[in-house]
Amino acid sequence: MGPDECRGKADGMGFDWIMQIAYLAGKSLDLDEALPPTLAAIAELVPCEHLAILQLENEALEVRAHWSRPGSHAAIENCVYKRSPQLSLCDIDVIHVAPNAHSEQLPYFRGEPGSNRGITVLTVPLAVAYVCIGRLDFIRDGVGEDFSPWERDFALACARILALTVRNGTEYARVAWLAEHDHLTGIGNRRKFDKALNRELARAERYRRDVSLLLIDLDDFKEANTHLGLSGGDEILRRTAKVLAERARQGVDISCRIGGDEFAMILPEIGEQSANELAIRLVKDVAESTMSLWPMRFSYSISTYPATSAEFLRRAADAKLLAAKSKKERIAVPVCGAVQ
Repeated sequence: MGPDECRGKADGMGFDWIMQIAYLAGKSLDLDEALPPTLAAIAELVPCEHLAILQLENEALEVRAHWSRPGSHAAIENCVYKRSPQLSLCDIDVIHVAPNAHSEQLPYFRGEPGSNRGITVLTVPLAVAYVCIGRLDFIRDGVGEDFSPWERDFALACARILALTVRNGTEYARVAWLAEHDHLTGIGNRRKFDKALNRELARAERYRRDVSLLLIDLDDFKEANTHLGLSGGDEILRRTAKVLAERARQGVDISCRIGGDEFAMILPEIGEQSANELAIRLVKDVAESTMSLWPMRFSYSISTYPATSAEFLRRAADAKLLAAKSKKERIAVPVCGAVQ
């Protein structure tokens, strides 16, 4: 559809299109679901090669979502860059970028910014209650390819809708994250642990694969908390969580804090022997990480499906952990579940 045809279509059904944009933008609180189809619909009315939604975080803009016309000359890259005079944020503006312009002017492009004819960008602020939270960019191939008054008005109307979408979606993601993560350590909480364990056990039963559950308890945490104070105790918990998160296979293992001083790792497709070797490394790493604060001792336990039934996996891990804690005074090497 050519520019003239798009504008004629828009002039006749402007309100209907605004309602369609609002419907698509509000269809889901998940921004990854809501924004792409919304941008595609906007591109039907305002011809351009690229559309990008940029979100403001700590004085930096990040590409939150983008749309590109098939066969366009450049691909938009998700990256963060600082605000600059060339990238207006607070007012609707048009930026003309010459073919030989420095790529930092539009750093969300890979390679040279634009074709041999340069590019023209319509920038529209995303603001909620007079607070700017980002920007909507319409990018055309060619310097001087200006935007009509109708296109600017339509872009501004779309930006008002998208500002609420981005704000609501961001808040939803934040609340959803807090619901399943421990606020102190940043790893999963008990809610996430229960959901993940049920999911991984169901998957293991379906495909007849191993899944191991590792529980780690900080035996001396109460004493350390008494001597170091709450801030010292919190730092021990944070360091412990950091080790577990860094040693976990990204996107596979699930690290959680499931009690005051009790941590868990769900290890899909890992048998008991491999899980035990991992546990030994983990408790030693945690001991080294917390040594400068307090000489901690740790107990751990491992239970594995299908050696232990799915129904009793957690119960078996709890029983083994209690047994390990009772032996900690006699065990100096983490072979049977305790380390000092």
